[in-house]
Amino acid sequence: MDEISIDKNEAALSSGSLVFGGSGESASEVPILKKGKAPFAADRRDSYFALFAFVLGFLFVRWVLFSWQGWGVTLFTLLFCGSVIVYMRKKGAQIPKAGWFWLAVVMLIGLSFSLWTNNGLAPWHGLLLFCSAVYWILCAAGLLILGKTSDLLLLDSYNALLVIPFSNFGCQYKGLALLGANKLARGRQISSIALGLFLSFIVAAMVLPLLMEADSGGFAKLINGILDGFRGLGNKFWETFWQLILAVPIAAYIFGLVAGSTHKRGAGSFEKDSTLEKISGLRILPMTTVYILMGLLCMLYIVFIGSQAPYFFSAFAGQRPEGWQIYSEYARSGFFELCRIAVINLFVLTAANIMSQKHSRDSMFLKILNALLAMLTLVLIATAFSKMALYIGAYGLSMRRLLPCVFMIFMAVICGGVIALQKWPFSITRLAVGVGVVMFCMLCIVNPDSLVARYNADRYLSGTLENFDVEILYRSGPAGVDPALRVYEQTNDPALQFKLKEYLLAQQQADKVAGEPGDSLEKARARYRITENINANP
Repeated sequence: MDEISIDKNEAALSSGSLVFGGSGESASEVPILKKGKAPFAADRRDSYFALFAFVLGFLFVRWVLFSWQGWGVTLFTLLFCGSVIVYMRKKGAQIPKAGWFWLAVVMLIGLSFSLWTNNGLAPWHGLLLFCSAVYWILCAAGLLILGKTSDLLLLDSYNALLVIPFSNFGCQYKGLALLGANKLARGRQISSIALGLFLSFIVAAMVLPLLMEADSGGFAKLINGILDGFRGLGNKFWETFWQLILAVPIAAYIFGLVAGSTHKRGAGSFEKDSTLEKISGLRILPMTTVYILMGLLCMLYIVFIGSQAPYFFSAFAGQRPEGWQIYSEYARSGFFELCRIAVINLFVLTAANIMSQKHSRDSMFLKILNALLAMLTLVLIATAFSKMALYIGAYGLSMRRLLPCVFMIFMAVICGGVIALQKWPFSITRLAVGVGVVMFCMLCIVNPDSLVARYNADRYLSGTLENFDVEILYRSGPAGVDPALRVYEQTNDPALQFKLKEYLLAQQQADKVAGEPGDSLEKARARYRITENINANP
């Protein structure tokens, strides 16, 4: 009995040291917190994908890495997604519904690169394409911590971007080693083929000069054409060489991410139960502190809005308040400050609900404060939006004015979600990610640069916009060619016509990617339209 009681006490001390961080067994030594990595057991499918990963790595460097433009990005996206799906299905992985959703996101963003230039979305559309593709792999393999997009999104993203690919970084070469081992039995046959090709090359080197001397001209032209092609390849040798060098680590990253996720190797860094337990340990703020913080903040906003009601809400009526003579000064006054305040409020709501000692479902007063702060934030967002609408009405649209409007709509949806969350339980992070991704995909597809240029051209030609800003066309790139041609043909202002012609000629000279991976449908159409109209109206 004494020995049994001693064993129980030792077990209790061990568990106590784990919870309170004592000098006993450390958390890192407990198997439940992190799975060990099993050896990478490669098969024939892994070997083939390891070989194809080099192709993907090279194409990524050649078509994507240094430009992020044109049909090269779209084609790489198709090859990447197609090869990953084939590999995962061959390995027996079942892609869940969420995986197909993220695949659609990746495909839509990738497709937009071959359609439009989207200068106004750079570099965000490239960053979102990369992050969505990486997150899709994790989702398709079923490795999300809670099994779906959740409030643990940051940990899932860290797992996908860094932990899994780099913990499997050298596995590609294990797959290639297996491929090489399978071919040892055919080594003699390959050696015989290589010897035959080498001897043929030697004989051809002796015979070809004689044939060219005996030729009447046709054969010599054929051979010279082939040699010229090889000389052209020689001119780009060093460029291709460095692309191949960069392709090696990129291929290892791609294979490590895809194969590691499929094998579920190195994916146990964040266990569900232990992660949730650690997050619950962040609830350290007393409820009184949270109530005072949020209550005083809400009172501050109520006093601020109430004391400036005429100034604040005059933009909703499309009017300038008394004392403001210039639209731009009134519209810009306080706009970015209001946007920053709205973002700060969302961070305060997040931190207060994560770090408060009680969950909002257990505190009616916290629910009220959450809803009140979210509603006040909505008022601030609506006020900032009205100011921007007034500014656009007076001076036209630009990407620098359109994107803040889209961002304010996104924040308004999140604030509405916070209010709804006080009654119905759901993941606010999943709502934010879903809405944000869908909105950005829509932006990529609708070609916002062209939308901006068309809006300004329509208003200028209808007489509701006093000036047509050519500088916005330069920022739009080829997306502004059609609206510029419309204004060029219809305006009677010679100074504006001169500026528009300069822009069109600049676009014609700058676009030298015809047929290259950086080319797109929009660029091709702009080239045709400029050539057709400038030549017709010199």
